[in-house]
Amino acid sequence: MTNMEEPGTQVQRWADVAMYNAERLFAPGDEVRPRAILLYMTPNPLRVMASASELYRGTVVRDVRDVTPQTAMAWLRDMTMTKLSTPLEWIDLHFLLEGVTRAFTHQLVRQRVGAGYVQESQRFAVKENAEFETRMPPSISGLPDDHPWRVMWEAAVEQIAWTYRNLVGSGVPAEDARGLLPTNITTRVHYKTTLRGLAEHAGMRLCSQAQYEWKEVWREMIPAILEYGPEEDRWQQEAIAQLFRPVCYSTGKCEFLAATDRACRIRERVMRHHAAGESPQDWDDIHPHEALLEGAARVRPI
Repeated sequence: MTNMEEPGTQVQRWADVAMYNAERLFAPGDEVRPRAILLYMTPNPLRVMASASELYRGTVVRDVRDVTPQTAMAWLRDMTMTKLSTPLEWIDLHFLLEGVTRAFTHQLVRQRVGAGYVQESQRFAVKENAEFETRMPPSISGLPDDHPWRVMWEAAVEQIAWTYRNLVGSGVPAEDARGLLPTNITTRVHYKTTLRGLAEHAGMRLCSQAQYEWKEVWREMIPAILEYGPEEDRWQQEAIAQLFRPVCYSTGKCEFLAATDRACRIRERVMRHHAAGESPQDWDDIHPHEALLEGAARVRPI
């Protein structure tokens, strides 16, 4: 092929007939950020969970609508105060996450229990829009346009995208050319999990130690859950959202006290409560989603 202007415009030109143009995530000038769509959640989730839990005390539920809100909430409270969390596996959630980086999905898939994934394949999906779909990290994105760091970043991404497109357009398979793409190239992934898996994953990913992108994804996922389903049933989603808390809310103390651990905006208060023997249920000066605030674990570079 000699035409380098429009690489990949004809599938038969490509080296692998399975290759296709990836659906565009962002256009020039768009803000590159994560989006979360909750495609499916178990209807009447707390009633479903409670219908299974009731058998622990010999009550047989044959219709989840027979479970009262009071009974469902009582079981949820029991599960937050004990290790009895198996019934949470009766609740499924299916998200489509878009605009997340490959760095993020490398971490997402570490949840191996109660989770499934289908991700856009860089082996076959040709990222012709790569320069506009590579996420700029926060330490650079807030800098002036002429700052040396930003200039270097943008120049490197533009060069990589140009080289990638022209390699693919010249006949190099996408699965080979993809080796050039940055870790911060954005992608889309279907993420299916049980509520138990999601709540346990939240313990680490809502902690200040987690990568900044997790905070952005959780800021998308929590509202998606709260707004899902009929309005009259959303009392269940509101209660479920309270399960998403940093790991210190489960253990009662900070688990990241090594010299190599990152800063944390709530660590001092957590350890003060721990020293006083106060349970997380009694913490009234710490919001469990404080880690979602901007700069929760970062010091802005000078």
